[in-house]
Amino acid sequence: MTRTEEHAPGRHVDLVGEPDRGVVLLWHGRGVDNRDAVRPLAQQIAAAGVLALAADWSSEAPDHGRSDLLTSVRHARVTAEHHGHDPSRLVVAGWSLGGTAAVGLAVHAKRLGIELGGVVLIAPGDGPRALDAISGAALPATFTDGAGRCRIDLLYGEHDELATPDLVSGLELRLRAASWSTSLHSIDADHGEVVGARYDERADRYVRSSQPRAIAAAGLTADAVVQVVTSSR
Repeated sequence: MTRTEEHAPGRHVDLVGEPDRGVVLLWHGRGVDNRDAVRPLAQQIAAAGVLALAADWSSEAPDHGRSDLLTSVRHARVTAEHHGHDPSRLVVAGWSLGGTAAVGLAVHAKRLGIELGGVVLIAPGDGPRALDAISGAALPATFTDGAGRCRIDLLYGEHDELATPDLVSGLELRLRAASWSTSLHSIDADHGEVVGARYDERADRYVRSSQPRAIAAAGLTADAVVQVVTSSR
């Protein structure tokens, strides 16, 4: 079952599935209101009994999407609590530039007064051109101490030419060097396939893919996200 709500004026979120085993918030990548890109992943997560919230946001907003992302977190926390789940155990999974923002959320969670059950980075962006919407800056070369903070799990596509395996592995290494608890997983996929999507050049956005490799890749990503959600409860 899918229903759509507003998490902020003009910004929508799809609630996919039922919250039997927990709740996860999904962030799409660069662009404006492209929650459709992560809907295939949301549906595979929902099939495992986890409620997936696929939220719109705009990386082109003056604040790079910070307010959109934070209102989606508040909406997801209220939703989790409404269904009897501890909102402080909410898991946030971000893809591409949404993954960059998810790193920022984890790093700045204490300052923002937010507790997280875990963060999943799916082909996250890194480097000077990938701004973290939460801080408004690129991810740091040296992270703040992550001891005692939420776990960060990273996934990448073996054929990804944007968030390359070396780039994601380097991000995981920097996090681990700062005492964050991490894991790193590879998937037989490219940048879009890892969430079940493909790039549509005409529309200049990612859309659902019907290719078997993309469907299989999204299933593996979904399995990893569900494991984090269920272990965080």
